[in-house]
Amino acid sequence: MNIAAKILKKAIHQICFRIKLKNMDDLWYILGGSCFGMFPPSFYYTHTEEEINRITAEKMETIQKMITEIKERRADSAFPD
Repeated sequence: MNIAAKILKKAIHQICFRIKLKNMDDLWYILGGSCFGMFPPSFYYTHTEEEINRITAEKMETIQKMITEIKERRADSAFPD
């Protein structure tokens, strides 16, 4: 096989893989996955385990900061729970 055919075959494979990931994410959103999952399924196919763990830790830290900030504002407000 010549080089052009190999490049074209690889490009087609990449496009098909991206379409499959998009369809997987669309189904995930339709079934309510965005409510219960932190990331769509394609995220786990396109990132290594170390990257997933690092990004998850960063997201959880950001969420914890938001929760703490909301609790502080609520404690300072004139209308407690």
